[in-house]
Amino acid sequence: MKRIIVGIEPKHKIFFINYSGRKVGFYLSNRLSKTFFSYLKKGVLVDFEIAPKLKKINNISYYQVAFFNQIVSLLPYRIHYDLFKLRKDMQAVLEANTHYLFIDFEMTMPGYHDLEFRPEIIQVGYVLSEPKQEPILSDGFYVLPKEKRSLSKRTKRFLNLEEEDFFQQAIPFDAFYDQLNHLIETYHPKLVVWGKNDLTALNDAYLMHEKKPLTSDLDFIDLLKLHKDYYNLKDDLGLFKAYKTYYAIDFDQTHDAKDDAVVTKLVFDAFLNYM
Repeated sequence: MKRIIVGIEPKHKIFFINYSGRKVGFYLSNRLSKTFFSYLKKGVLVDFEIAPKLKKINNISYYQVAFFNQIVSLLPYRIHYDLFKLRKDMQAVLEANTHYLFIDFEMTMPGYHDLEFRPEIIQVGYVLSEPKQEPILSDGFYVLPKEKRSLSKRTKRFLNLEEEDFFQQAIPFDAFYDQLNHLIETYHPKLVVWGKNDLTALNDAYLMHEKKPLTSDLDFIDLLKLHKDYYNLKDDLGLFKAYKTYYAIDFDQTHDAKDDAVVTKLVFDAFLNYM
């Protein structure tokens, strides 16, 4: 629906338009109002979609705005928000790089009675490839924690780990650091993650192991955030739910970092194809 705003009611985050000769109001959820309500003024052109949800305010029912396609001030002319341009910009960002490193980490979890706890990376999985091409490199391995020589029961249960096998197979963090450094210096990839947790975990690991950071936040693409912005999703989307949506089949989730990296690449490729 594309209309010019004829009035607003800031207290309840409502704006009004003329529709079929009537003044009709629409309200914004807290999430939308934080981002967009400051742009909504009388005379502003809004292009928006309506959610089926109704909310009664002061005994009057209002439809909820599902999302905005465009918000434009007419005098003077200024585009405040354009979903279609945003989507094109996303596509340009995802196609701008030659190589992508799809990477995932599994971390330690606190024990049931731990009062102080710092999560550490203990498993790494990655896939290096060009967009929509077969992997150039892929690997998955355990990483030794710095702080402890044992794993909590919660960690072992969640990752289905045998502690003895883990400590026999895990490599030092320095070895992972050197491998990541080699990949970055050789291929200069964008690092693709699903959500912010992996980015945060790597930044924390640099500090914990007293290493010079190999990456900055600008080196990462958060594929979850792009999905939320592109599809106007209210809630977070699970990685394996996204995979099933694109491929119409389930992927057996095992809480394994390499599997997660593989699925992240497959979702990335499907997202590009959809665009």
